[in-house]
Amino acid sequence: MSLAEWNTTPSGGRAPVSVLDRIFAILDAVKESDGSITITDIAARTALPKSTVSRLVTELAGQRYLERTEEGVALGLRLFELGARASLPRRLVAAAAPVLRNLRDVTGERVGLWVQQGTDMVSIAAVAGRLPMLPTRAGMRSPALTTASGKAYLAFCADPAVVDRISAPLVADDAEHFREELAHVRDAAVALDIEASYPGILAVASPVLSGDRVVIGAISVAGPSGAMDPERASPLVRAAGSTVTRRLAAA
Repeated sequence: MSLAEWNTTPSGGRAPVSVLDRIFAILDAVKESDGSITITDIAARTALPKSTVSRLVTELAGQRYLERTEEGVALGLRLFELGARASLPRRLVAAAAPVLRNLRDVTGERVGLWVQQGTDMVSIAAVAGRLPMLPTRAGMRSPALTTASGKAYLAFCADPAVVDRISAPLVADDAEHFREELAHVRDAAVALDIEASYPGILAVASPVLSGDRVVIGAISVAGPSGAMDPERASPLVRAAGSTVTRRLAAA
């Protein structure tokens, strides 16, 4: 094949324009092959020059989005890892839903299910309690550094870079005290937030772990600090976290 033929765009369709469009077109072509596919076939399906396909496939394989096979190219492990992470919130909410409702019924307080994102904890499910000023919408963000859910997550987080990034605003003694608090949370499997994040609000949280014991989120109960008893709430929240962990492992 000549260099001109190698770089000729097939006339059977309109070629994607942007680099991102080209990458998605290549991934779609590999996905639709239900196995392995050759560079030539990808070029035919995407209307891209074979030289472009070859270059982008090499880059995608280097990042594990694709992998080379004897027959050509197949989807790589990184895509499957991302797919598993994308389905996690749905599986987590499904496993936690009855546990959240039961915990709200027992305590009468707002119950939330949280996952870590950046320096925040993001609510992916919640059940309203007696305090109307506490929102229950999914997508609500709270700082991981001060909230009970954030501390419950960080205490069991195996990635020190995540803990370092979130605790970066702390200096000297505050940073040391925070690390000590996380150690206590690991021992008790319960974290407290006494009006640090929101005036007048007390929150208690416990981690939720995956089947291989990796922390993936936290369950919290929040209510008025003058009326909510953390000693009573702590074992209830800890039991809820353990129940969701077991339900996820059995799913």
